[in-house]
Amino acid sequence: MNLRRKIKSIFAILAFLAPISADAQMTIDVGKISCSQFLKYKITQPDNIAIWLSGYFHGKTNSTLLEREDFKENITKLKNACFMPGNSELPVMQVAEKLFVHR
Repeated sequence: MNLRRKIKSIFAILAFLAPISADAQMTIDVGKISCSQFLKYKITQPDNIAIWLSGYFHGKTNSTLLEREDFKENITKLKNACFMPGNSELPVMQVAEKLFVHR
């Protein structure tokens, strides 16, 4: 009886940990996220993607500065740009680059 209880405990622990390890191994290519996926929360919340994009583009320019108000404004600009006709299937990263890098 003691062995059965141990086996049940092991399976319970494995069942609990299986989803955690599956999530931890998920990899997302941000360069392939479309504006449509970005706006419709298909990957994650749009703000999370915007935070990643901000870090990516700031890293490319070696900037460690983050203006809070500008950041919020830029998220709104990015969402609006993704809503524009013809942009829904473009990579959100491409739209962000046009908005914020090539000014």
